[in-house]
Amino acid sequence: MSEEPQLKRAAKAIWNDAETDALVTYLHSQRSKIGNGGNFRPQVYTDAATAIAMHWTLGPTKVASHCKNKWQSVCY
Repeated sequence: MSEEPQLKRAAKAIWNDAETDALVTYLHSQRSKIGNGGNFRPQVYTDAATAIAMHWTLGPTKVASHCKNKWQSVCY
């Protein structure tokens, strides 16, 4: 039996209120960078992860994919 390579997933993010507030505030300030499809460009999420890093307390350090997922969960 052959083993299938497993896809590596980012560790589950644990968000505190300060991180969530900082993310929403940052993305709101960057709203001019929303693309034609109504979504932020990928670099904006990378920059957001850097901007909120000072608020981190628990779980993995947030990366762009965490920020994008969190944004989608709080705005829809």
